Amino acid sequence: MKYISFLFISLFMVSCGTCKNASAMSKQTPLSGNYIISAVGENALIDENLNIMFNLETNMVAGFSGCNQFSGSYSSTDSGLEFGLLASTRKMCRPEANTIEQSVLKALNETSRFSEENGVISFYNEEGTVLITMDKSETSDTEKMSDQKEFQVEYMAISRGYYLTINYENKSISFQKDRTSETQIKSLSETEITSIENKIAALNLETLETLEPPSKAHQYDGAAGATLKITKNGTDYRTPTFDAGKPPKAIEALVSELIAHTEKQ
Repeated sequence: MKYISFLFISLFMVSCGTCKNASAMSKQTPLSGNYIISAVGENALIDENLNIMFNLETNMVAGFSGCNQFSGSYSSTDSGLEFGLLASTRKMCRPEANTIEQSVLKALNETSRFSEENGVISFYNEEGTVLITMDKSETSDTEKMSDQKEFQVEYMAISRGYYLTINYENKSISFQKDRTSETQIKSLSETEITSIENKIAALNLETLETLEPPSKAHQYDGAAGATLKITKNGTDYRTPTFDAGKPPKAIEALVSELIAHTEKQ
């Protein structure tokens, strides 16, 4: 009888230990900030520019996948991790870079959970196969932002009865909602700055002028026409005129975020 009791207690303690370990594995520190991709599957990478930046407040992600910048949304609960549809710039690169990029984006698309051990982050698919390995960047988000080239962004939407201009410059937004009102200036938090500049970095500025407007009502019925201009290193990149409220898909996220800042009290 004593032997049976001892065996029962031993099994109970082992079971509790297993539960605690499983619980610890299921609760991971939330992903936040910048990470450097060190391997995709079993293939180690030496390109330190391969990175993923997680914005915990907005659940947005952005990074560099080997050839192009990408951005999109993600959801994470405990150790679960899934990425939404990722938008990417369309620059052509060397075949080797294209191969790396395809591997990175495919791995992100198949990710279902993650773990952290000794500072190393691993992404897994549903079968438990390691898809991506990465390390936390030693560069803080603030330092990373200060190292980036500064952008100037100008959004204008004008018609006979409508007027809105928004300027993003020097880490702040200024806007004017009608022709007679004074310009309002809004300071941005580091998180808001990161979110805007990640969306800018994900664009292929060279192709802005070739974006096709989804609709062109401004050409014939008096609807407000809008344009977006981005200045980088003294060079202007401008979109064709599009209907206000209906920007081309490539710039929709950026335009929506800029407008949202003019509506916040």
